[in-house]
Amino acid sequence: MGKKLIAIMLIAIAIKFVYFFFALTISELNGGYNANNSESDFFSLFKRNDSGWYQIAAEQGYPKISDPIDLGYSDGKYYKQSVWAFFPLYPILIRQTENLLNIGFPPAAFFLSIIFSISCFIAFYLLCIRIFKINEKDSFIYTLFFILSPFHYYYSMYYTEAIFFTFLGFSFLSIHIKKYWLTGILIIPLTLIRPNGIACLIPLFVYYIEIEGGFNKFYSGFKTFDLKKNIQVLWFLTAPVAFGIYCIYQKYMTGYYFAFAIAQAGWYKEFMFPLLALFRRGDFATQFNSVYTIVFMIFSIIAWKKFPLSMNILIWISILLPMASGSALSMPRFISTIFPMTIYFTSFCIKTRMRYLFLFLAFSLQLLTFYPWLIGAPISF
Repeated sequence: MGKKLIAIMLIAIAIKFVYFFFALTISELNGGYNANNSESDFFSLFKRNDSGWYQIAAEQGYPKISDPIDLGYSDGKYYKQSVWAFFPLYPILIRQTENLLNIGFPPAAFFLSIIFSISCFIAFYLLCIRIFKINEKDSFIYTLFFILSPFHYYYSMYYTEAIFFTFLGFSFLSIHIKKYWLTGILIIPLTLIRPNGIACLIPLFVYYIEIEGGFNKFYSGFKTFDLKKNIQVLWFLTAPVAFGIYCIYQKYMTGYYFAFAIAQAGWYKEFMFPLLALFRRGDFATQFNSVYTIVFMIFSIIAWKKFPLSMNILIWISILLPMASGSALSMPRFISTIFPMTIYFTSFCIKTRMRYLFLFLAFSLQLLTFYPWLIGAPISF
């Protein structure tokens, strides 16, 4: 296992330089995009779209709001966005890295992208071995597919995918080995990374029930006031407490407990029935992401019986919750963290002798989806 972990670490670092080489190649072929072989261009390659908001949050903090309109709104072509739409943990880590290493945002964010891309890839590798009972050799191939799949370049960008998946993956692993005190620690940052972190407590808790023998055994222990079981359950309250404290902070700073939800209006998001978020606009990005999401949902239905209840809940929360905000624009980002389905898709490729050809095709598709990121197209949001 040790050699495989080292290989994963090296691949996580090397792929960032592959992205840069790809960017330089595109720059030579596309006169509308320009990248130079320089340190500044290298670091800026990984900074697009929401990355700028994380920089503002890290370097300027969250401002006190007196007028609700400053949280964010949208009305036709007019809109206002605010940093309150973004959760605090990632900006805090960037700020502390900047102060600790005495560096600016780009190298600090890149340093964290290395740390957390490595940790999330290792988490996936261990999930394959421990939870899905895949042998070490095949688990490494599964991990390569995870790294090279379309849209999974997000794990190397100045985004929250890598850090979110790190804490999500290791939370499942800690439950699997029944280290519930560790689970209680890991789910705190999970809750403070992005809004759907708190919702992920549901599949995590269901997985805990499955590990402890199922719902009947859990109910029996709870009904008889089993002290050990009750203490174990208390560890899952650390995340709601942390989230509650953050809500109180939002109330103090903005006048609203859920300022992050109100701020989503600046991105033309509003609460609605999830399926209504599909095809809301006629632009290519919305159409593509809507089709992409529907195809993924169809495969998730087909794969339902392949996974326990906890994993199916994780899959559908990860799909439906972002759609309930009224937009399909960022769905590839949310879908990229649904690791059970990555394992499901890879299981078909790994059974053939052409597994390495499939790896090549997967990475080719990833670079194809990486191109919109380079040019700042909406499909990459």
